Amino acid sequence: MVNPNVFISYSHDNDAHKDWVLKLATDLRSHGVNVILDQWDLRLGNDLRFFMEQGLNSSNLVLCICSETYVQKANLGHGGSGYEAMIMTQSLLRDQHLYFVIPVIRNNLGTQKTPLAFGSKSYIDFNDDDNYLARYQELLERIYDEDVKRKPALGENPFSDKNANSITIMTTLEKSKYQNPLMEGTASFDFKNNSGCFTIGTGDYEFVTSWSECGINTIYAYRDKVKLIGYRYGQHVIPDDTDFSSFDFTSRTREVSVGEVLVLMNRHNKFAAVKIINIEIQVRGKKALLSFEYKIYS
Repeated sequence: MVNPNVFISYSHDNDAHKDWVLKLATDLRSHGVNVILDQWDLRLGNDLRFFMEQGLNSSNLVLCICSETYVQKANLGHGGSGYEAMIMTQSLLRDQHLYFVIPVIRNNLGTQKTPLAFGSKSYIDFNDDDNYLARYQELLERIYDEDVKRKPALGENPFSDKNANSITIMTTLEKSKYQNPLMEGTASFDFKNNSGCFTIGTGDYEFVTSWSECGINTIYAYRDKVKLIGYRYGQHVIPDDTDFSSFDFTSRTREVSVGEVLVLMNRHNKFAAVKIINIEIQVRGKKALLSFEYKIYS
């Protein structure tokens, strides 16, 4: 889906609400989403109901901005009586469109977040302006199906006939200790085991980090399981964005110290940053340990 067509349905509650919808639509268009919005596409003299039906039929997805007014109008079945009647009702929302509806909650602190016709559809809550960017990213990922890409590949049954012995079963199960599917978090593991590998993220956002012993408070990082690794001397803070132009990506291996940051690029051209928290080498019966925090950029 290169430039998805997205129709925005909303009620004209007041100027502030219309301005918020306009900003959301503008942000989406700036990120490649072909938004169909009455403020841009409904000209004077055009038939409102025809515009709504055409917008629905030509769109890949429909965003329903579910304010309290929108929900009330949808439940009452009002529609086609001016801009404030720009709502999605069950009569307009045919069954074939139900799967493609994304309810967006805005100016709605009531108990009923979405119209009754939507059933129990999940939604994205934009009520809190402080969380706008986080919710916007979530919405954009849904529009471009990036949320689906995070789903990991289906593994093999560890109890199948060709794997049916206690050693291979235990080895397969123990590998779960060396992975964290979250987009942001921490990891702590014995880097002498599992070939020094620890996996973060899932799907297109999966990164297999690879490590080996170096010295006190230092460790070797390898790009063998990813596409590139980047290092910048003196970088001790995980970057907020993906401007990694100051990092050097030319080496296969890097010596990284406690407190330093390493950037990884996987084979899907996604980025992650890892900050080393603690390194313990194996000595006198004490296990080797590597602890790091990380962030995967979506």
